Amino acid sequence: MQQKMDMTTGKIEPLLLKLAIPIILGNFIQTASGMVNMIWVGHLGSDAVAAIGTAGFFVNLAIAFSTLIVIGAGVRISQTIGANQPQKTAVYIKTSLVLAVIVSIIFSIVIGVSAPQLISFFNMNNPVVEQAAQSYLEKSLVGIPFLFLATLFTTILTSYGDTTRAFHINAAGFILNIILDPLFIFGIGIFPQMGTDGAAVATTLARMITAGLFIFFSKKYLIAPAKEKISYKKAIEIMKLSFPVTLQRVIFIFITIYMAKIIVQFGTEAIAVQKIGVQIESVTYLTIGGVQGAIAAFIGQNYGANKIDRIAKGYYKALALVTGFGIIVGIGFVLFPRQLFSIFISDEAVISGGVIYMVTLAISQVFMCWELLSVGAFNGMGKTYAPPIVSIIFSLLRIPMALIFAHYIGLPGIWLSISISSIIKGILLVVWYSITIKKAQIA
Repeated sequence: MQQKMDMTTGKIEPLLLKLAIPIILGNFIQTASGMVNMIWVGHLGSDAVAAIGTAGFFVNLAIAFSTLIVIGAGVRISQTIGANQPQKTAVYIKTSLVLAVIVSIIFSIVIGVSAPQLISFFNMNNPVVEQAAQSYLEKSLVGIPFLFLATLFTTILTSYGDTTRAFHINAAGFILNIILDPLFIFGIGIFPQMGTDGAAVATTLARMITAGLFIFFSKKYLIAPAKEKISYKKAIEIMKLSFPVTLQRVIFIFITIYMAKIIVQFGTEAIAVQKIGVQIESVTYLTIGGVQGAIAAFIGQNYGANKIDRIAKGYYKALALVTGFGIIVGIGFVLFPRQLFSIFISDEAVISGGVIYMVTLAISQVFMCWELLSVGAFNGMGKTYAPPIVSIIFSLLRIPMALIFAHYIGLPGIWLSISISSIIKGILLVVWYSITIKKAQIA
């Protein structure tokens, strides 16, 4: 029988930190993997960065589709653990694993067949960049099923409170990716020189091995599920719970893709600014993503145990924590934008554009933290419909805002539209969750 961390008793702050820190470190590892790719590819020039940045939209789309399983599975697994229903937990685990394999394979086939049309959508008017982007995407798709599995295993272990094991496995995959990147990109020793393709191959191999490590070192979580039958009813339940979040993230990816089409009108340097800027900004959303995972598991168990007052206390303590973090990051973006961009690329035009990007996005960091935390809180209660409503509406508004602002103030107007929408989403979700938790306490 698996051992779980009981999140329904004890002091809240140390519990949340114990849960969150390994997730944060694991998230940083995943981000660092992307950063390492970007740093190495940055030595190949802005065209290479634009190529993997363009293909990266569709890898991000795969991550969005993974939530079709991961979110619902995480909600139900944590809630059944909190309610002490181990048989139901086992069924949810087995069903979600099978779903992950099926959905990821279908996704990879569909995107692979459509790759030429998807890349040509951006109208980059640069055949070399377009070909590099298509080749990078095709090689990356091989690793998508393993990405789904690793993400799901991380969620399963988090639901049990075993975040340290997940961190160690993800760390091993990251270290492997760091080692393989320069070998395949530049061709060192017996390894072929593959350029941007090498970054895709290195990441794919690392994802395969990471998924294998999760399976091997998480066997104790698979003993009970192995004895259960797959439940089609629970499969539908998982996807139904996940669907609002998945829809939101998929729409967000398409919004980002359309925004990129607007950005590319300002040249490949503008695309490079955005892709590098997103990598730097990921410090915020991946750190708070760790707190999001912790608060979702915490609230999931306590909601299953019907401890509403404890949920409220945990949320507001976490809100204070992420607010402080967002302020610190925002200040860092204002004070050190040139230094941060210089880590990734030496192109002065990209660095200068990056300074404007970082300063414009600095003010929205606190509100992005609020948004991410509230998403985790809503998910933990199983109210997965709430965050997508806010996110879809105000993310869609980025497009008209970007077109209008870009017309009057150029490329910085696009960054401004992103910042404004993040501020609005953060405020609305905090207010909405506060009202929701007060109603739950009264009931």
